[in-house]
Formats: sequence, structure tokens, C-alpha cells
Amino acid sequence: MPATLERTVYDDPDPTRELPEVSDPEACDASSRADAEPQDDVTTASMPIVASTSSVVVDNADAGTRSFEALALTPRRANVALAILATAAFATGANEASIVALSQSISRGLAVPVASIGLVVTVFALTVVIASTPLTLLTSRASKRLTLSLTLGVWTVGVGVAAASQSLIQLAGGRIVSAAAHALFWAVVAPTAASLFAPHLRARTVTRVMVGAAAAGVVGTPVITLAGTTIGWQAPYWGLAVMGALLTVALAVALPSDHRHARTGRTPHTRGDLPSRRMFAKVLAVAFTATVGMSVSWTYIVPFYTREAGLSVVSIPGLFALGGIVAVATTLAVTRLLARNVVHAVRVGLASLIAAWALLALATTWSAIAAQLLQAAGWAALLAALLNWAMRHTPWRTDVGASMYSVAVNFGAAAGPVIGATIVATWSMRALPLVSLAMTIAAGAITTTVDTAMLRRLRVPRRLRVAVQARFALRQRREAWVRRTGPTALRPRGRAVAFTQGAARARRSLRYRNRHLRR
Repeated sequence: MPATLERTVYDDPDPTRELPEVSDPEACDASSRADAEPQDDVTTASMPIVASTSSVVVDNADAGTRSFEALALTPRRANVALAILATAAFATGANEASIVALSQSISRGLAVPVASIGLVVTVFALTVVIASTPLTLLTSRASKRLTLSLTLGVWTVGVGVAAASQSLIQLAGGRIVSAAAHALFWAVVAPTAASLFAPHLRARTVTRVMVGAAAAGVVGTPVITLAGTTIGWQAPYWGLAVMGALLTVALAVALPSDHRHARTGRTPHTRGDLPSRRMFAKVLAVAFTATVGMSVSWTYIVPFYTREAGLSVVSIPGLFALGGIVAVATTLAVTRLLARNVVHAVRVGLASLIAAWALLALATTWSAIAAQLLQAAGWAALLAALLNWAMRHTPWRTDVGASMYSVAVNFGAAAGPVIGATIVATWSMRALPLVSLAMTIAAGAITTTVDTAMLRRLRVPRRLRVAVQARFALRQRREAWVRRTGPTALRPRGRAVAFTQGAARARRSLRYRNRHLRR
């Protein structure tokens, strides 16, 4: 990669300035040509936030277009809008994990079995699965400001219904409403954040949004757990509802209007830069399998820690906060790795999870702590890498590809608790890490089927690939123009001579006309 381009990507003092064109595309011609050939208790204080991680797009295939309104934003306003989007990511992530964090308190408050709260978790995930793609297509022509503002408004209504619930049915209804808004929010938040800044700053932009989501596990979930046990399980939902109302107003004020795209309905979209249905299906299979393995054990992680590993209940929030810090650090650290080694990053994340489940199966205090740290790091790296891998291969529009990826992950999150409940009822809780270990190994086996030619092509950074493709496209257009306008029998050198002679005749004709006009 040219040194000037690498320095521009990370050290630009103006976050709204456009990236200049690649000055030397010949530097990556060789690599591009080489790649051109076809080739019973259900509770936890830190539920994996599977849908919210769909914002991690370090090497998105979208062209990174910006509206005229976004181009007119000052750097300060763009950063304020980005901070509001990150705060909204924090709120939606905290709400997603809240149901399992408060499951025991909700069970006592509504006088229902704890296992029933686990079903509400599944209902939330299934709603995201069902609503993600249709809502994305339905709002594809709407302004981003209007879409996000209405989405946060609906999300606030759903959280408010959950806060006022007096029965399990009412709670499930509120969770369904907030889940539908949650699905649409995570389908559009990454393109919205990317459109506020120049395309070359996309990695830094969407990583900041993801930090807001990851902070839900560091700050949001422990605070919700503490408030739910000391004040009451409804108090955290009232707090989230107030936050949602404020965020709805803030988004309507801070985001650009984007009226031109709203009127024309022509917001541009592209496919992945390496579109492949076979590879995209493989990514979805890895995402589904790994998420099932994750949710099988993680849904029951608190009773496992307290009953099988011997940890005290008081230590659980601190342990989850430590895992959240590790997840945030991993998300920030893995950003630069994903563009060139996305499949390798997936394998590293899966290997970390395999080690975590193996340690958790030992059911000792020290192994549980080590498993928590490995799980946090592996899960953060895996989800970031999986989404980037999916975006490289999506054969459809990038927002549709992101929603399909979200469907696969959330379908795994919905199936995992059901499988885990069956295992606990049939055998015991000690069997859960072994099942998660087997599922994660199966996901790792799928990644070994990626051929070396595709791995070579994935290592080429997208921005260089796009520059070379644009150069080749321009060359092809020039050759097509010459074929249409020049003599068909002329060779390349003859075409150049004919073009020179034609230009000379045009100049002589112009001089002759000017002389007659002066007379």
C-alpha cells in the first residue's frame, strides 16, 4: 500500500475531508491481476449483543457516498451526530441484554417461572430475524434522519410498555415492539454513520459506534443489574425509555435532512467487492453455528458460575464488567487486522471461543474466570470479522446483506436457549460447555474450506481494489470509444495517427472559419 494513502486514512486532521484519488494505481496492478482470475434458571448479566455488532464494518463494500447535506456539516456537528449514534447503540444494546440480566427479578415481580423469561429472550431474537430484512427494504428510500428518529421513537414506546408491564404477555409485547425497532436501527446505523464522514474514515467511524454498543456490557448491563436488584426490575426500563425519548429528539436535530435522496429514492448501493453466493452462504453458516454454540451456554452462564464453578453472586457483575472491558479493547485492536486478514481473524476468534468452552467445562473458579476473558475477546473479534467477511461477499445490496447476516446471527441466538433448556432438562448444566465446544469446532471446520485463491483476493485492501477496478473500467471505456469512432481496420498505432490527423484537420478548419469571420 502506498505510504501516503495509509497515512491519510488514519491521520487526517479534518474528519469530513474527502480522500484524494490514488495517485499510483500501478502499485497494486500486480496483486489485482493475480486476483482477477475466477476463483431452570435463565439469567446472565452480559448476554451477547448479537444484533448490535452488525455496525462493525471496517472494509464495507459500499462506495461510501455522502449526501450534499452531510458534505455541508462542520466537523464538530458530524462528531456530535456520531456521538449521539454511539449513545443510541449503547441504549439499544443495554436493552437487548437487560431481559436476561433481570430475569430473576422479573420472575419474582411477575410471579412467573424463570424459564418463561428465557422464552421472552427467544421471542426478541425471532422478532429481529423476521423484521430485519423487510423493514430494511421498506425504508430504503426514506431519509436516514427520518428513519432513525422514528425507529428510536418506536423503540422508546416498546421499552415504555415493558416498564409498565404487569404480566408476562405485556412484557413480551413490549419486547417485540422494541425488537422490531432494534432490528431496523442496526440495519441503518452503520450506513448513516459512514455517510457523515469521508469514505476513507469509515473504519474509525463505525468502530466508534461499536464502542458505544460494547460499552453496554461494560457499564450498562452491570448498572441495570444493580438497579434491578436494589430498586426494582422496572426502574432500568423507565430509565432506558427516558434516554430513548431524548435520543429521538437529538437524532432529529443533529442528523442532516438528506432531502435529495428522500425525494428521488436513489440512494446508491453496491454489492460486495468479491460477490459470491457460495462464500456468503458459508459466512452465514459460520455465523449461525457459532452463535448457537455461544447462546447455548451463555444464556445459563450465571447459574453455571454460581452452582458449578463456585463463584459468589456478588462477584458476577464485576466479572462481566471485566469481560466487557476486554471486549471493547479487542474491538479496537482488531480493526486494522480485518481489512487484510478477515478469515484469519474469524479463525482466531473461534479458537479463543474453543479454549473458553474447554476451560468452562472444567467448572473450577480459576477456569471460569479465564473462560470469561477468552470468551469476551473471542466473541468480539469473531462478530467484527464475520460481518466484514459477509460484506466482502454479499451478492446483493450491502444493506440487504447486513440484514441477512443479522437474521442468521439472531436465528442462532433464538435457537441456542431452546437447545440449552433441552440439554439442562435431559442431562445437566455441566453438559452445556461441551455442546458449545462441539458447535464452535464445527464452525471452525467450515472456515477451513476456504480456498487459497479466495484468501489471496481477500488480502487486497478494498480501497486499492476499487482504485484499480476504476482504472481498468476507464481504460475499457476509452477502448470502446475508439472502436466506435475510429476506422475498424486500424491498429493501435494507426488509430493514434488517425486521431492526430483528425485533430490537425479540425484546427485548420477552425482557423479558416475564424479568418472568414474577421472579414
